[in-house]
Amino acid sequence: MNRRTIAILIFIVGILILSVVGVLYVLQQDSGDTQQTTAGDAETPPSGAETPPEDIGLPPGVEPGEPLPEMVEVVVSLQTVPRGWQLTEAELTTDLRLATEVGTNVIKDVKDAVGLYARTDIFQGETLTFDSLVTDPTILGANEYGPSSLIPPGFVAAAVPVDRLSGVAYGLKAGDNVDIMLSFLFYQIDEEFQTYLQNAAVFFLEDVIQAVETEDTQALATQEVVIIAPYGRFEELPTGDLAHVAPSETQRPVLVSMILQNAKVIQVGEWVPPEGIEGPTPTPEPVEGDVTPTALPPQPTGTPFPKVLLVALSPQQQLFLKYAVESGADIDFALRGVQDGQLYSVQNVDINYLLQQFNIEIPSNFNYSVDAVIREVELTPTPVGQSSGNGEDS
Repeated sequence: MNRRTIAILIFIVGILILSVVGVLYVLQQDSGDTQQTTAGDAETPPSGAETPPEDIGLPPGVEPGEPLPEMVEVVVSLQTVPRGWQLTEAELTTDLRLATEVGTNVIKDVKDAVGLYARTDIFQGETLTFDSLVTDPTILGANEYGPSSLIPPGFVAAAVPVDRLSGVAYGLKAGDNVDIMLSFLFYQIDEEFQTYLQNAAVFFLEDVIQAVETEDTQALATQEVVIIAPYGRFEELPTGDLAHVAPSETQRPVLVSMILQNAKVIQVGEWVPPEGIEGPTPTPEPVEGDVTPTALPPQPTGTPFPKVLLVALSPQQQLFLKYAVESGADIDFALRGVQDGQLYSVQNVDINYLLQQFNIEIPSNFNYSVDAVIREVELTPTPVGQSSGNGEDS
């Protein structure tokens, strides 16, 4: 065979091979489509059947494919709020919890939490319970948990006396923030005796009387004790005489005022337990024949004004307040605004502060002064019937 015949045979064989490969490829594609259709028909649920949801956040311990347990909506906090905060809808939302983990104390409706106060600090995402909220922290502190439930962390509470002027005209209530103003009187004292100046001085005066010189008589001496209190000083007068100069009044103390900021009022007045400590008074059994007296209705009594105030401060400030009370310092309370917990830079006030702050210049001493021109004159009334100086009846 020549070369032309061989080339034709090779071309024909190649065409046959390509044809066989093409047929096999087409048959394989048809077989794959048939299998996918069969599998799709098998996986397609019948009409009306519920389609399980796609993979969503499953509760802990629940495997994919298992039936979901019962879930319950609960109220959670969107942000961290401090103790005593009144909750609003802005701080609250709902979240799902397992029904088996939700107790009867858990709040499930936002409306049940709006307007209540946080008994303790509530953190973001925390599930709210009825025990963690109160309707009124004052009532709660008095009836259920005592005053200790209202004391902030890191504070201690102690009682101090209060009256109409120091207690903001009796306008203080539990939960208020106040500043405590204290005024101390500083006196000069003797370093050795630790007593107020001026000291007292005792002088022994001896007077010798020269008697008539005789054989039987001698000079007589008398001794006198003189106490000068308070003792001032001796000065020599222009005449050359020696005079004692003493204070005309007692020592004037130096007044210094200072402040303790951001104290919390825990209680106003004495604490009364919710239930009486003493047992009930037994009712006497009536005796036959006796007339049972008619019980009189109780007479209304006015509420007495408080004489004591329970305030919370840091331990160091509370110790200083105790020192002020026992030292007899003058204590007054200044009421702060709601949610005002800012600490201010305040200077202690004394006579130097007044002179510098208000630029007061002390006047020089003069040897003359000005007095009022108009003077009050007391007129003695003349009795009725008494003649006047001109002879006429008054």
